[in-house]
Amino acid sequence: MCSDPAPIPSTALEGVDSTFDYTLIDCQPSVFHLTQLALAAAHDVVIVTEADIYSVEAAKRIHTFVTQRAPKDLANPTLAVRGVIISGLTNTLLQAEQRDSIRRIFGDLLWEPSVKLRTTLAEANTDALPLTDSRVADSRATYELLAQAFLKAVPTP
Repeated sequence: MCSDPAPIPSTALEGVDSTFDYTLIDCQPSVFHLTQLALAAAHDVVIVTEADIYSVEAAKRIHTFVTQRAPKDLANPTLAVRGVIISGLTNTLLQAEQRDSIRRIFGDLLWEPSVKLRTTLAEANTDALPLTDSRVADSRATYELLAQAFLKAVPTP
């Protein structure tokens, strides 16, 4: 009979990220194998969702997986969801309803502000716009506020 394996998070990225305070792993909310491997190696989870029904369902699935199954299935009992971010938000009635639904579902886990859909930011690389350009200043401010929420919610390892 073999004993329980050591918790994965302490060894999965050992030596790879030792010079960084945080390592961000971006993956699909599919809860398939690659996402599960990322969750096994992680200490904390920040869920990014769009304000549409399918993205919200995926965010709920990830939240449920992390809170109910990760401790046993991934041998990662300390894994925790630290926040939820709404991305790609537009000013439509349907998205406003979905945003309100996300607030009800995740409560205090929802970080503000939401990231608005901005084609200027998406096209900034091909347009060669610096982050100091006034056309991307609002987006830059949004990300700075979200970075502050991240630093507040996720303890330094």
